Amino acid sequence: MSGPYFKVGQHYRVRHSFTALRDSFVEGELLIYESSAYSRYDGITGYFFRQVTKPGMRWWDVYDDEPGGRWLELFEAVEAPAV
Repeated sequence: MSGPYFKVGQHYRVRHSFTALRDSFVEGELLIYESSAYSRYDGITGYFFRQVTKPGMRWWDVYDDEPGGRWLELFEAVEAPAV
């Protein structure tokens, strides 16, 4: 899989609800991208997000053979909310 092209510190909104390998995401959730990690053993890249409205991390695991553009269906970059 090539991509996704998340930017560290960028806010992302979940476009529609979906269940991932280790987490579930709900349409409209606002997340901040933190980092990624690759497991060669599992053939998975993990993308890690911080939640905006509550403590804790979220993760989206993607297998190497999944389509590269799928992230565009699931997440959209948005401006940080006004404080």
